[in-house]
Amino acid sequence: MEIDNWKNTGEALVREFVFKDQTELGEFVLQVAKYSDAVNHHADMRISEWRKLELSITTHDDGNQLTQKDFDWAKGVNELIDL
Repeated sequence: MEIDNWKNTGEALVREFVFKDQTELGEFVLQVAKYSDAVNHHADMRISEWRKLELSITTHDDGNQLTQKDFDWAKGVNELIDL
């Protein structure tokens, strides 16, 4: 299964975002955190070069495998960025 703008590594879904500044990046990280808490599914987040964010999602409870929860979560994040 594929999700727009996400790379399927077979073990995780990964997407990189580039923001205009750190404030925009920080606001998006907060949105993702609130969404993740609401659905009780959390991604690894890596910030680099002051305005880049990489999200990586997998289901740890299922042995770090991709499940429907990951695809649903990624779709939800896509909706956040499109707001």
